[in-house]
Amino acid sequence: MTAPTIAAASRSAAGPSLAKLVSHVPADRRWRRQADALIVIGRQLELMAQEQGHTAHVAVGTLRFSLFRMHQGRISQLVPFCQSVTVYGEADIEPPEIPGITFVSVAHGTPMSQEWFLIIDSPTFWGAMIAQTITERGDGSGRRYLFEGVLTSDERVVSRARLLLSLASGHPNAESFERDALANRAHWGQVAYALATHSEAQRLDILGCLGEMPDLQSLLTLPSHTLDQVAPEAIDILRRYCGSVGEILYRSDSDVLIPIAWSCPQRPDEQPASSGVIGQAFIQGQLVLAPLLPTDPEHALLREAHSVAAIPITIRGLPWGVLLVGQDEFDPEESLTTMTAVGVVALLEQMIAVDSSAALFLPPQAEVPYVALPSDPAPSFAPPSAPAPSFAPPSAPAPSFAPPSFAPPSFAPAPSFAPPSFAPAPSFAPPSFAPAPSFAPPSAPAPRFAPPSTPTPGFAPPSASQPPYAMPGYSPAQPGPTSSPPQPSGQGTNFGLPAWMRNSARQRPAEDVAPVAPSMAPALPLGDTQNLRSWPILQKRLVTALVAYDQHAAEQVWSETCAIYTPEQICNELLTPVQIAIGDGWHRGEVSVAAEHFSSRFVQSKLLNLFNASSDHPDGPMAIIACSQGELHEIGAIMISLFLRWGGFHVIYLGQNVPNSTIEEMVQQLGPQILGLSASTVEGSHGLIAASQLIAQMPSPRPFFMYGGLAFRMREDLQSRVQNGYYFQGDIRQIARVLAEKIRSA
Repeated sequence: MTAPTIAAASRSAAGPSLAKLVSHVPADRRWRRQADALIVIGRQLELMAQEQGHTAHVAVGTLRFSLFRMHQGRISQLVPFCQSVTVYGEADIEPPEIPGITFVSVAHGTPMSQEWFLIIDSPTFWGAMIAQTITERGDGSGRRYLFEGVLTSDERVVSRARLLLSLASGHPNAESFERDALANRAHWGQVAYALATHSEAQRLDILGCLGEMPDLQSLLTLPSHTLDQVAPEAIDILRRYCGSVGEILYRSDSDVLIPIAWSCPQRPDEQPASSGVIGQAFIQGQLVLAPLLPTDPEHALLREAHSVAAIPITIRGLPWGVLLVGQDEFDPEESLTTMTAVGVVALLEQMIAVDSSAALFLPPQAEVPYVALPSDPAPSFAPPSAPAPSFAPPSAPAPSFAPPSFAPPSFAPAPSFAPPSFAPAPSFAPPSFAPAPSFAPPSAPAPRFAPPSTPTPGFAPPSASQPPYAMPGYSPAQPGPTSSPPQPSGQGTNFGLPAWMRNSARQRPAEDVAPVAPSMAPALPLGDTQNLRSWPILQKRLVTALVAYDQHAAEQVWSETCAIYTPEQICNELLTPVQIAIGDGWHRGEVSVAAEHFSSRFVQSKLLNLFNASSDHPDGPMAIIACSQGELHEIGAIMISLFLRWGGFHVIYLGQNVPNSTIEEMVQQLGPQILGLSASTVEGSHGLIAASQLIAQMPSPRPFFMYGGLAFRMREDLQSRVQNGYYFQGDIRQIARVLAEKIRSA
């Protein structure tokens, strides 16, 4: 153990606060609980952290080090399984000597000394439980706390919490890694089930703490978890919370797949287990994403869908069925529906496993012993956690878990973003930190449910031959498993990725399957037609690929460009003109919103790759760049961050929707020379204007405040409302040079 680090309070005596990171969460999704509930929730999150193959970073806040002693044994168990374990609290006593645990002392009276939190971050599972004390009373036997808090899987909350905690500990460089949003959602489906079936769940109202995951919460609130109830409810939940446009749940029976719940007007026909999208998902045991063409058999059932996701359902390691979900997007990888549906499937698997009538449709196998979860130590102000219920589903033995090989950026749990500040932005801008919008077309029929018929004895899985209907999937090389420390003797969990995430490689889209392009590419001037690598030709090729959702062709253009041009040239001569052209095409009605989102996601990922690969300058002037409160469009902010880093600045990029409540503390802690905010929408401009007022009231020396974005270019009246800010637009190279000159002359 290292000596505790002292996290200094800010000059305003406010200090860092994790609770401010979730201040945007509506009141109806916050909960008030005593410490008993926090311990039960925290224990399930800790067990999931142990399953992440030594990749998880865990941060624990227990108000004071004296309270940590009550949980010392449980937290110490995390050390062999996690990459780091850090405990924050007020140093009212000397912390114990525990190898592998770092203690960080927070100043007395600061908000963090009144916050109980657990932050877990790994490539395949992340989440945060953040609560603050609101009352404290004496009851004759000790002190009792009441906490108001939020339990969330929002990646942005977790990332910002880790950044804030790293600043508090004096180590501001938090590790970044590629995230797998599908695996994370599957893990949360398992955590939600474990919480709902905990022996103390009803007394502590644990289900009420899942308000940030309304899809999982709705399914778990059913009075019965039998298949005849959960199947139709799952179909309805997909429509309400996932934005799906058609859903069919199939179970296997011998060599056919039988629909048991559906939302289409007529009952779907039984399907051979060796054909179609669902057949491929069932036989290969892997997720299948595919555009939906008029000639496909599924098109007659899901007429509103432009693409589909087929998710295999595995019970106790054996194939059980498939969930087919229709999606509105033409490009299936751009749909957020898949991520939410994977969480629902993970929860369904847990429920089906304990339903004897549903489990009959599995081939016989040896009984898998159930291993009880370890009990929590009982603190003085909370009853001990009871062991897991006896009806918890057994799970198939799982190998050491490694991050799955499929983690494309398109599955990140974030909305599709409109163009940056230098391109027109569509009006669609989902609110930050919100779950998937509730979507239920009035014409959508009520979900249907067919009770399972008597099973056919002697179930024989179909052979794994290639189905005649070849659909595009995914299959890059899968890395070897990451070893994980063995479980301590007598301990075990039922957590783990679905089989198709652990064992199946994803297949690349078939070359002969062409996505449906909703519009024609906007015209660009050709210029030098003799040189296929000239900027006009490269621009035209990239625009054509992006509006056709052709990821392969777009990557080919990118590879060719990177081979012969510098990154600065690529940003100015390729990415910027392409975004402007596609944005203008959207305004003219030539490019669909979906195609514009696909383009923005591609450009954003390339800019982030360039930014992460560039060398920072820790000794250079510090520049903090972010999107203003309420702003989700970040391409312009990423680009200015990139050019400032190339110009010798030490750049800290904070991303989307940075709350104004954190700006003053951040400036006081870091003392940047430059603070830049971007806003592309009117909503974001209001947040930026409010931030400028806060910055203008800061004591000297204040940072040089700059701002930009499409909102201020389209409405010049907004510029007059920004206090003491410098508005920049145009050539980003020139902007970076001007800023460097101002800092040198200051």
